[in-house]
Amino acid sequence: MYALISFSHQNTDIALREKLHFSDREIKEFLPLINMSDILEIIVLSTCNRCEIYLFLQDSLEQSTIESKTIFEEILHILSLQKHIAKEILQEKAVIRHGKEAIYHTFCVASSLFSLALGETQISGQLKKAYKISYENGFCAKHLTRLMHFAFRCAAEVRNKTDISKNPISIASVAVGYAIDFLNNTNISSTHKLSKYISGNFSEPDSESIYQCTKNTKDYAPQILIIGMGEMGVLCLKYLMRYPINITVCNRTLHKAQQVLLDLEMQKHIKILDFSSLKPCINDYDIVFSAVNGGNLLTTDVLHYKDSKRLFIDLSIPRNITFNTHDIRQQALGEIGVIGVDDLKNKAEEFINSRKQSAKEAHEIVAKVTIDFLHWLSTLEVDPVIKAMRLKAQQASLKEINRAIKKGFIPESLRNNALKLLQSAFNEFLHSPTKKLKAMAENECYDTVLESIGNVFGDNEQILLNQYKCEK
Repeated sequence: MYALISFSHQNTDIALREKLHFSDREIKEFLPLINMSDILEIIVLSTCNRCEIYLFLQDSLEQSTIESKTIFEEILHILSLQKHIAKEILQEKAVIRHGKEAIYHTFCVASSLFSLALGETQISGQLKKAYKISYENGFCAKHLTRLMHFAFRCAAEVRNKTDISKNPISIASVAVGYAIDFLNNTNISSTHKLSKYISGNFSEPDSESIYQCTKNTKDYAPQILIIGMGEMGVLCLKYLMRYPINITVCNRTLHKAQQVLLDLEMQKHIKILDFSSLKPCINDYDIVFSAVNGGNLLTTDVLHYKDSKRLFIDLSIPRNITFNTHDIRQQALGEIGVIGVDDLKNKAEEFINSRKQSAKEAHEIVAKVTIDFLHWLSTLEVDPVIKAMRLKAQQASLKEINRAIKKGFIPESLRNNALKLLQSAFNEFLHSPTKKLKAMAENECYDTVLESIGNVFGDNEQILLNQYKCEK
């Protein structure tokens, strides 16, 4: 039985998600802790907007509400101990799904229908990474692999058949949009200078738009700092490169920052701040984006008063910035705005509202794929395949016996004996393959082998999954 436990931006605040965040190393350490006898397979997904545990449970639990409830309670208890969160809070906030609802939820997550930024493309890669970690560490086999394969296929169908993938957005693009709005509403830069570069389009930047920032301008160009050259930081950099602003990047590893700029062919236009100089120089910037793993990085101790308005955007979970706008006001450090991932919801809502029809179409696709998946699962049994093979053999035997009698090769009186002989021979022929198929039921190649046989002997179109490996 498929099941899951979900904590996301839809039902938990950033403070709780911050505590629930897992690094890759922590996921590997956590998986064995919840590897109970009734849990056959596990995947843990941890992003800035969600922490979810995907499960495949013993089929017997499908009929026992009490036993399955006990398993969820035990997982929440272990999670409570690991993350030092009261179990009562986790029980109150957790969204638990099983059966068809769990499958539908998974497909929606993969298709970014439950993302803060509807249509964003990062979640698919994050889910594949979570699957790969679990698979390579022995906690995921055929059942969750089936689910993941269909989830990725569903996401592709949603992208291809709806407008959600037309100008998709991400948390990074929404954050940059927020920053540009901030600049246009302050006296930091000449509003008309920035606005002519603003299209209201938060889609993935193309090569042409990226290099617009190289144009010369005599006006003051806002000073922007991006801390962290991981996926989120690089995305922010690409979006910001559309605008006539001065960008500086800072990364713990200098070589990685240099390589990113080299790959973008922007090493002559963007400065690099050494990580050791980050805190002394933090007040030199109008806007700071922070997307670094490891939690706390900036405190009020590094700030000093400035007349101009400033903005700090924290895109990390756990958060890098320990202060908020209220703290700044109390300490009289000037006008400094501080926003986190959850504060970007209103900005993302503008895009979501414009995509309501596409979202409706996407949910219809997910519902259809969910039904297709359940139907496909029902075909993955040995007995129906063997039955189909026997039926084909029986039909062929009757056809050939009728032909032999019609041509006088055997008399009508021997019809039953001839039929018994042919059936006996085919039963003997199928005996060994049947045993081998049943023996490999838990093997990774089972679905592919069974589908191939079913495709040869059956009448229905088969999906024919690839061998069990993480799709790229």
